[in-house]
Amino acid sequence: MMDYNKVAEYFITTVFKRGKAEMMSRFNIHSQGETLVLGYLSKRSGTQILPSEIAKFTRTSTVRITTILNNLESKQLVTREMSKTDRRKILVAITDKGETAAEAVRAEACDYLARIFKEMGEVRTESFIENFNLFLEIGIRFSQEDKEKAGEKDA
Repeated sequence: MMDYNKVAEYFITTVFKRGKAEMMSRFNIHSQGETLVLGYLSKRSGTQILPSEIAKFTRTSTVRITTILNNLESKQLVTREMSKTDRRKILVAITDKGETAAEAVRAEACDYLARIFKEMGEVRTESFIENFNLFLEIGIRFSQEDKEKAGEKDA
């Protein structure tokens, strides 16, 4: 019978070993800060977005988003303008230069992953993706259940 606590400990230890942590950090860069915001804006290209929407998507404070947007704006990757219908609101949009930068980041990530998947081979890659999706689905479900349980305790 499998000891799932030992397996979990092994998994955590393996993922956070030095060399593996460096590899994982290549992916984490896409899930935080300027890169994440640029990717989000790129997916919503052609629309103007409130900074609060970006903060909600990134699960970051609006103060942090303001700092990120300041940096992206100074690099001419995004624009901000006052809403014509509600002057209290600022709207954010990605620029052509921002689209190019977001696409370059996406292409770099895809190239890197493609090299890994090629090395793994077709069967292992398909199995990995299937199992990783299952891992994420279960993790998301558990996370939602934990939030609901925490909400019940607070009530």
